[in-house]
Amino acid sequence: MLRGVLIVGALALASACSPSAADAPITEQWRALDLTITPVELGAERVGQLRFRGGLHLQQGATQFGGLSGLEVLEDGRLVAITDDGRWFEAHLTLDESGALVGLTDPRIAMMRDERGEPFANKAEGDSEGLAQLADGRFAVSFEQNQRVLIYDLNRDGPFGAAVAGPALEGVSRLRDNVGLEALAAADEALLVGAEGAEGRATPLWLAPLSASTPAPRRSRYPLTLGFALTGLDRLPDGGYVALERFYAPVIGGRARVTRFFENALAAPGERLEGVEPLAELAPPLAVDNFEGIAAVRAPDGGVRLYIVSDNNFRDRQRTLLLAFDLVE
Repeated sequence: MLRGVLIVGALALASACSPSAADAPITEQWRALDLTITPVELGAERVGQLRFRGGLHLQQGATQFGGLSGLEVLEDGRLVAITDDGRWFEAHLTLDESGALVGLTDPRIAMMRDERGEPFANKAEGDSEGLAQLADGRFAVSFEQNQRVLIYDLNRDGPFGAAVAGPALEGVSRLRDNVGLEALAAADEALLVGAEGAEGRATPLWLAPLSASTPAPRRSRYPLTLGFALTGLDRLPDGGYVALERFYAPVIGGRARVTRFFENALAAPGERLEGVEPLAELAPPLAVDNFEGIAAVRAPDGGVRLYIVSDNNFRDRQRTLLLAFDLVE
């Protein structure tokens, strides 16, 4: 069992985690965060096909921190995330000798920029939700409210870099503001984009070529269990995709589902996605919050490691949790 509290980071300014990215100075690049990182237990060693491999609760004292909605973990242990108020968040994962997640080092945050290289004017413009790293190292970001995909060369330009437009998607104007382009994964020379909001018991997916000159049509429909919404996608190291679903009701509380499907499931354009395999469902009394981001990476032992992160909505009664799981075949 993990015990104790780990304090990491350097001196942070309180404005670094204020609810609006537009509040920070225009000259800002990365700012170090003084985070309190507390190990958390899931409440079970294994759930479905996922074996728990460590969890962290991220806090910044009395200052609001959170809103993490999209997640990527790279092979070198670098974690890149986005917040739904238009910011980048970075850190490096710390694993113990067994490969379990035990901490983060060097957490930092910075404003995200629009296509003119300016900070987003307000939350509606900067409501970034999905994150995917492309094969060339750039990062694609999906936005809801102003439904679109933007692409950033974060490794070359840092957080100062202006966005360039990603592929356009057909029919996104019909999506409701707060249930829009929530999930994003890199495909072969394309992006797989999923909407959060359900159309009956399914929600649309787009497979959009990066080179597309016209809006990409809806490719398929992702099936949803009643009450769940699609909040995350990522490509698996061995092919196929992993998806994250979120459920919340005031009396029942929060739940999450992790599923998997393969490329051939997208072969029939316009049809309901078949072959979606449930991997696990997280429900109380397990450690559950508003999980929105998922990342798949090669595990230290050569298997598949999944990380999921929760969006605390900048509310004291919710938590920013980062949980690690290994896929058990």
